[in-house]
Amino acid sequence: TLTFGALVSATDPVSVIAVFTELRVDPKMFYLVFGESVLNDAVGIVLFKTFSKFVGYSVTPGSLALAALDFVVIFAGSAFVGAFVAAATAVVLRALRSDGWDGELRRRTVN
Repeated sequence: TLTFGALVSATDPVSVIAVFTELRVDPKMFYLVFGESVLNDAVGIVLFKTFSKFVGYSVTPGSLALAALDFVVIFAGSAFVGAFVAAATAVVLRALRSDGWDGELRRRTVN
């Protein structure tokens, strides 16, 4: 039952983002809700992965401690990878901006 709850919990903000897109809500509010949605999805995935390891087994204090440790390790590892990729992207974009790139993607035509 906890595994199913972890699976369906990540679907909540999808409808809100769809409505925000349709109503053209302020971009700052859209990005805040989108960020919360991504974090919610990440927690749902980690919880599902953790709970699914214990399906069919009895719950003991040792297995609960193992589940908590598993959750923390996976979540911290994912956060570290995300922070590293974000920092690398920021460095690349800053380098591109210093070269005169204005962030626009233009279609190049071949004559």
